[in-house]
Amino acid sequence: MDHFDDIGPSVVMASPGMMQSGLSRELFESWCTDKRNGVIIAGYCVEGTLAKHIMSEPEEITTMSGQKLPLKMSVDYISFSAHTDYQQTSEFIRALKPPHVILVHGEQNEMARLKAALIREYEDNDQVHIEVHNPRNTEAVTLNFRGEKLAKVMGSLADKKCAQGQRVSGILVKKNFNYHILNPSDLSTYTELAMSTVKQTQAIPFTGPYSLLVCHLRNLTGEPSLSSFIHVELWVANPLNDMYADAVTTVVLEVQSNPKAQNGLASIYFYSLQSVYSEDDGTEDESLREMVELAVQRLYDALNPAV
Repeated sequence: MDHFDDIGPSVVMASPGMMQSGLSRELFESWCTDKRNGVIIAGYCVEGTLAKHIMSEPEEITTMSGQKLPLKMSVDYISFSAHTDYQQTSEFIRALKPPHVILVHGEQNEMARLKAALIREYEDNDQVHIEVHNPRNTEAVTLNFRGEKLAKVMGSLADKKCAQGQRVSGILVKKNFNYHILNPSDLSTYTELAMSTVKQTQAIPFTGPYSLLVCHLRNLTGEPSLSSFIHVELWVANPLNDMYADAVTTVVLEVQSNPKAQNGLASIYFYSLQSVYSEDDGTEDESLREMVELAVQRLYDALNPAV
């Protein structure tokens, strides 16, 4: 304003549009007392702002300094807003038919009117079910969607055509919202992933009766190779092998601490394994089930010495 030469007719496009402060407010306060001047409000105005107030054509306004000034200039409203009106909004919704519409931008009363109008438009349409949400600021909206995810079988798993209802076992890989089922050996071919093998070793000190430990471990694993330190050789990690390793460890530690191998611990360990690998677990692999049952039974027998 310090460099503005107000010496003749001019058109000034000034912001902010609601004239709460800034250049538009300063120009308005300088020109509002002259009936030869005019102001055009070119966008939406929020309640409580000067722009909204002068649209009701009051006789006077209050300046930023608190001074009262008469309002003699003309006031007009022409919407230059890029926002859509109700007709455009309803046409857009009609074309997309979304299950949910969330109204997030606008004055509360106008938003409520828009929500009511949209509900009325589709309330008698049995083919279109649209839920309209009008949340307050910071209010969360939870949307529930139900849909099937499709996964494409690739690699060696796709060599044979699957029958209807046949189960496919593999690794599910997600990339860019696409799902693929692959054999682990095909990972490096179709993805940037690779299959690795985890191997473990474990050493357990034992100073108890050698013959008693041999008896227990034979019941569990067959013919073990023993020394003053029981060394469980390298094994490939998987649920069954890990269970055997845990069972051997349990037998060694139990015999070390209590040569009589208390039945209480045996029963607890047996029934805990039995609950994990029970018939209700949904396992379809019968051979795996038999191996697990055999392992559990051998563990139970190993922890319960023959009388």
